[in-house]
Amino acid sequence: MHARSLPRRIFSLLDTVGAAPRPLTLSEIARGAGLPVSTAHRLLSELLHCGVLVRTAGNRYELGERLWRLGVAAPWERELRGTTAVHLHALARRTGSAVALTALSGERLVCLDTIAAPGAGLTLADRGEELPVTATSAGKVLLATTARDRLGAVLSEPLPRLTPHTLAAPHLLTTQVERARRDGYATAHEEAAVGQASISVGVRTGPHRAPMALTVLTPVPRRDLTRMLSPLRAVAAAMSAAVTASRPRV
Repeated sequence: MHARSLPRRIFSLLDTVGAAPRPLTLSEIARGAGLPVSTAHRLLSELLHCGVLVRTAGNRYELGERLWRLGVAAPWERELRGTTAVHLHALARRTGSAVALTALSGERLVCLDTIAAPGAGLTLADRGEELPVTATSAGKVLLATTARDRLGAVLSEPLPRLTPHTLAAPHLLTTQVERARRDGYATAHEEAAVGQASISVGVRTGPHRAPMALTVLTPVPRRDLTRMLSPLRAVAAAMSAAVTASRPRV
């Protein structure tokens, strides 16, 4: 097996730190990135010096402001958010609910944007935060719109149980993904967070962008989520037309 290049090792570290819900220790980062502790420590020191990472008072590591500034400076990020924002706000107005836009990058589900609903009391992800792909309606619908081998890659790892309602059995998740493939939408009921339900549809993005999902989130109990399908599909179609018309630079 060939050794990973320096850029790949650095991005393994950054992916590990960025995916964690809290700052990580050196040993946790090394283990998550699959690197020797000595190698991880050397690379982390360089990233600290550059301001890409910062070290907390508890001697843990988290992403730094410089990385955030680089991300928001990327032309595709500004263009994408500018293109999709009007449609997210339209969906929030039409449904009176919280909405979210996510993208599937490899086997990772990443939050692109959210809009809260007044008084709903829901837990929404921050932009750039990684979400549980197997415990969200967005993750299920995006797995359904990609090749079946991607679902196999996800199922090759133990499924996290985030709440008592999370689908931790591979055959149950497979059934829901195949249903989403058939019906064009997916739902989740308290699988990622107790007290929350969601329904998602895919957003066609064309060949040069990661697949995206548009989601409506509500507290539970709530009326039949499928009542949200008509505005969801209409806004997703409008968003798709806008995104595909604004081609990324390649």
